[in-house]
Amino acid sequence: MRSVPEWSIQLAWAISGIFATGAFWYFLSLKEYANTGWASAGAVLFAALAIALHRAKDKASSESSEDEFTRRYADEPSHIRFIKALPKLKRVVYENAHEGWDTGVTAEMRQASYDVVDFLEYSWIRLAEFYPPGHFGLRGPRAYIRQFIRDRFQFHWSKHEPEGPGTGGTIVGVLVGGDVIDDLEKMISDTVRAVLTHQEGFDFDQWRQKWEGEER
Repeated sequence: MRSVPEWSIQLAWAISGIFATGAFWYFLSLKEYANTGWASAGAVLFAALAIALHRAKDKASSESSEDEFTRRYADEPSHIRFIKALPKLKRVVYENAHEGWDTGVTAEMRQASYDVVDFLEYSWIRLAEFYPPGHFGLRGPRAYIRQFIRDRFQFHWSKHEPEGPGTGGTIVGVLVGGDVIDDLEKMISDTVRAVLTHQEGFDFDQWRQKWEGEER
């Protein structure tokens, strides 16, 4: 789907504003009620057009993700450098997250976990580029992985509140974040193993030791 230019959306809103503020009040001051009605209708019409264009732009952006899919190959050294660097990148992210975890403040601890989840999500999406387009469904790997993460958050939250929603207290958010991180770390490790375990020159066991070496 062709992307909707931003200027067209802004133009529609601008014209709607002209009808709503300028023309409407001008005709109302002259007591030309018929023209006032037309001005109101024009404002609504162009506002609806702007909303429709904005939705079309959002839809085009979401549908273009699969078309813009980047493919990586296990036999390309330049493509697997990212995998080799993941343990180092993870270490940096964890060092930053520890500043939040170590505060003991629930909100800070949860945000630190969300930052780690964002990094792990990004890493897994990049690993998905070693698979062919369409491998993760029609919506693509990004949507697939994000849905997986949402499902894990929901599962772990329910798990930690056996007495019902809201009964676990604020600490539940911290526990859930840690559980989701554990899930994503394992999924990334499993994906790397599937993609590169038989690749000559890549020692998966050594890589996994480095990947799992960072303790929370």
